[in-house]
Amino acid sequence: MKNFHRRSILTGIATASAIPLAWPAYAKAPALTANEAVVRELYRVAEAKSLDADKFVSLFRDDGYFLDVSSGQRWAGKQVREPVIGLIKAYPDMHRELLKFYSTADNVVVVELKLQGTHRGDLPLPDGVLSATNKKFDVSCCDVWHLKDGKVKSFHCYTNLVAVLKADRPLAGA
Repeated sequence: MKNFHRRSILTGIATASAIPLAWPAYAKAPALTANEAVVRELYRVAEAKSLDADKFVSLFRDDGYFLDVSSGQRWAGKQVREPVIGLIKAYPDMHRELLKFYSTADNVVVVELKLQGTHRGDLPLPDGVLSATNKKFDVSCCDVWHLKDGKVKSFHCYTNLVAVLKADRPLAGA
């Protein structure tokens, strides 16, 4: 019994002495910033299962805009709802797998993510309509959000359009 008791005391002392070493790493764990919380809410309301285009628009400034860098399309004001609704019509099971968030002191949030879904509806693009293919896709993406006073000033979406198009047919009517 003495050996067991002695080991328990030594284990307890070793554990207690390690706490000050572990505490700085724990204390430095990044807290959810207000800007990150806004961006997470934007992703939540843009999901197929919880789509709320009005809420999406409400989180943008009146002069805020959404730029799809791969296609060059830009939406401003209340029009920022259009790409979100359009994607859900084309990909009714659209999901965004959020991988990593980077928040800066100058109100920028960068998100690495994957866009996932099944192409079940027509997708209007500047050069024509991409007809439904019923193919699944899982595409890497990077989004850059600029916020001011808790609302989106600009949103630049960098999608791997080549990977999306590889899974689909050529444009109809192009």
